[in-house]
Amino acid sequence: MPKKFSIAAKKEWLERYESGKSEVSIAKESKCDARTVKKGIEEARRERDAQIARTELFKNALLNHQERLLDKLKEILANLKVPPKDWAPLSWYRNGESIFSEDNRSMARGQSHEVYPTVTDAGDQFDMVEDMLKQHLRNDKLWKILARHEKAYASHRLERIALQRKVVALLQKETGYKLEEGNDVRPPFLYSYTTGDLFFKMTLRYTFGYNAPDDWQGKIVVDTSGGHVRYHPGTILAEVPGKEKECRQKLLDAFGKMQDLPELATVVNTFRELEAATLRARQAMEEVLVLGLVPGQCKVCRRLGM
Repeated sequence: MPKKFSIAAKKEWLERYESGKSEVSIAKESKCDARTVKKGIEEARRERDAQIARTELFKNALLNHQERLLDKLKEILANLKVPPKDWAPLSWYRNGESIFSEDNRSMARGQSHEVYPTVTDAGDQFDMVEDMLKQHLRNDKLWKILARHEKAYASHRLERIALQRKVVALLQKETGYKLEEGNDVRPPFLYSYTTGDLFFKMTLRYTFGYNAPDDWQGKIVVDTSGGHVRYHPGTILAEVPGKEKECRQKLLDAFGKMQDLPELATVVNTFRELEAATLRARQAMEEVLVLGLVPGQCKVCRRLGM
């Protein structure tokens, strides 16, 4: 019966063969047939190649896994930003969450990510990569900081909505006209997406003290031939045939009252809180990213034998 040799012995043959020894000399030293040595060397070479391939696959799998985790961190970081100071959370049109929705405030409590998201909402489709990221950073302070950011964002958004609704109510009360989209609506009325948007943004810009166009109120003009109040050069604010001058003045009076709304102070305060929370969240995220890898372990890591 031919003598059997272990894989370790065959690997040793391969090393000796690659260092310059012949199969015949290796066979003499091992007291076996040269054909046995040749087959053993081929087996050892296949085993080595397979091991190299497995190692390469493992390395690539680990790199890909880390890249996906880092990409998710970068995605979250990219979304960690404060909204523009004149941001209006509700649409001025009759679509989705808009000024025409009945209970915007309660709707907003459960939807804090529609414009400036950070992490996935609980009600959204399961995000496997985010789940793996949370496993890696299970006890990291990052998640508490992100949660505080989410809370600050949601609070600020609610205050914005309250102000937006107050501006709408004030425009309608002072002018006596409703805000409408204008589709199949008979005059008189105010255009929601021009009048509402303009006065809401200007109120905030004056409050924050930035970027208000010079003499913008002087650019609100009447067009008696068309029955319009316009914002120069051609934006129609209101369709009020025969009441153009009266409507213009009432719009300006409404703006004067908007600047005294108590909701403005709350919006500014929560905005400052959101700015601070966003800065802290970005710093915490960048601390993880600067490592170039995500520490810790997840289910995928355990499957890879990490």
